[in-house]
Amino acid sequence: MQGSESRTVGRSTATRAGDAAPRPGRSVASPLTGGGVKQEMASKSELYDRRSHFRELLDALPAAIYTTDAAGVITSYNQAAVEFSGRTPEIGNDQWCVTWRLYWPDGRPMARGECPMARALNEDRPIRGGEAIAERPDGTRVPFMAYPTPLHDGSGRLVGAVNMLVDLTAAKEVDEARNRLNEILEQRVQERTRQLTEALTRLSESERRFRLFVGGVTDYAIYMLDTDGVITNWNAGAERIKGYRATEIIGQHFSVFYSPKDREDGLPQRALMTAAREGRFEVEGLAHTQGWFAVLGQRDYRRGPRRYR
Repeated sequence: MQGSESRTVGRSTATRAGDAAPRPGRSVASPLTGGGVKQEMASKSELYDRRSHFRELLDALPAAIYTTDAAGVITSYNQAAVEFSGRTPEIGNDQWCVTWRLYWPDGRPMARGECPMARALNEDRPIRGGEAIAERPDGTRVPFMAYPTPLHDGSGRLVGAVNMLVDLTAAKEVDEARNRLNEILEQRVQERTRQLTEALTRLSESERRFRLFVGGVTDYAIYMLDTDGVITNWNAGAERIKGYRATEIIGQHFSVFYSPKDREDGLPQRALMTAAREGRFEVEGLAHTQGWFAVLGQRDYRRGPRRYR
């Protein structure tokens, strides 16, 4: 319509002062004439474009998003919400949630009035991280986190809410895999600990028997050294042959058994180095065996004790 366009308003219209009175049933021009119609049409077109762009934006998002009115009735949703719920929500009919059925995280059925969106609207407050499980029509279940937020108009009146559903399936699978790995590692640690405990028990028993054996030998001087040559054990034979009591000799360096000349020539140190390199060191009447503890033995070929100072 051009500039002469007008719209009818009922059967009669109030006129401005000085205008002729209209005939009964005759239409008259309203204040909204050509320019006003075009402006209204432009506003409606702009609003439509904004809604279209908003719709495209929501459909581009990977998260399931939908809106409701103040009573919780679904008013819009994006494509991700369809894929998430496994169904097409019914606008104006579905209430609170787009999903088929709901469950608590422990598997108990959740009433729709207990879902995060219902709580957000009923309590008029955002709910952050409300966890639940959605069941699709095909029976598959999807753990998710809901983030419903109430919407208000310019006067602060509650007019609806928007909700975003975050699929937790991948995160749950990672948690389950980590838990399984932790269980496997825990089992392996327990088994390894058991094996080590058994090995240490056997070693302790073997050492106990060895000490009993060594302590009971009287024809040989058998004593143990650490890797530095310090005496750590002393048997009865060593006490009888060498002439030292255990309290006297344990903790001293085994070089005390060498003559001053041998010590000056470095024979004790060469003995330790040879034992460490080749596994053992032997001289007439004396043997050194490699290990964390070196074991030495000397046969009782003499009648008296041999002490060097």
